[in-house]
Amino acid sequence: MTDFVFTMTTGRSGTRYLAELLQQNLPDAECYHEIVGWDRFGVDTPDVSHMTLFNSQGNVEKVREFWRAKLTRIASTRHRFYVETSHVLMKAGLVENIAPLTAKGRVHFVLLERDTYATIASLRRRLDFVNKGTWWLWYLDPDYPKNLVRSAELVDSGISGLCLWYVLEIRARAAYYRKLLKGTPNVVFHTFDLEELRAPEGIARFLAALGAPRDPAQISVPGPRNTGQTPVQITRQEEQRIRDLIASVESAPRASLDASIPAAR
Repeated sequence: MTDFVFTMTTGRSGTRYLAELLQQNLPDAECYHEIVGWDRFGVDTPDVSHMTLFNSQGNVEKVREFWRAKLTRIASTRHRFYVETSHVLMKAGLVENIAPLTAKGRVHFVLLERDTYATIASLRRRLDFVNKGTWWLWYLDPDYPKNLVRSAELVDSGISGLCLWYVLEIRARAAYYRKLLKGTPNVVFHTFDLEELRAPEGIARFLAALGAPRDPAQISVPGPRNTGQTPVQITRQEEQRIRDLIASVESAPRASLDASIPAAR
């Protein structure tokens, strides 16, 4: 049986690190962070049309066709583990089309979490939400009709509010999918914080959850990623403003989420 591992996360949350971690510590694993290249979009990675169609119209035939082809290729792997940690996949219909993999093995969805402020600061520093083209390619547009979290008030508060809306939307979608697939054979969910996965003991718990236990003393820990100079620096005043914004909204969505998620999307 093959174990297929994917993430449900925002990006800027340690996905590259996670791919390297699993490559170094899983036995017989085929591991990818993001499969990108001018000839890979629309083949291995959803292109803009798949992202925008799924988030505006749903799981339409063009989206389903992409996933049929991609997941059929993945299902044919001869490795014990297949890992793809890209945060894009869950936002373009992966979960709705996962059946070809559950028929072949066990699917692990990793809810990879990171401190909310650290995530927003990283999105800001790397200019990820400066233009809509980037939202459509890698993230989400707050105007998509399929969104779960209302965005107007947060978006009106500026780019940090937009980033916060995005973090909350990803959390809502992850919780929605967890509820939707509860009890589905061969589907397992795991929630891990990035900081937990920086220590051998936390990594050992994660590997055991994937079915590949390893002694903490034998675990290889990758170095930090994306630590260089960034285009935008955040002042102390801006940091405090972001933290105040997070404090004003973060608890309410988490508290009410289970009651508000629809039965079907």
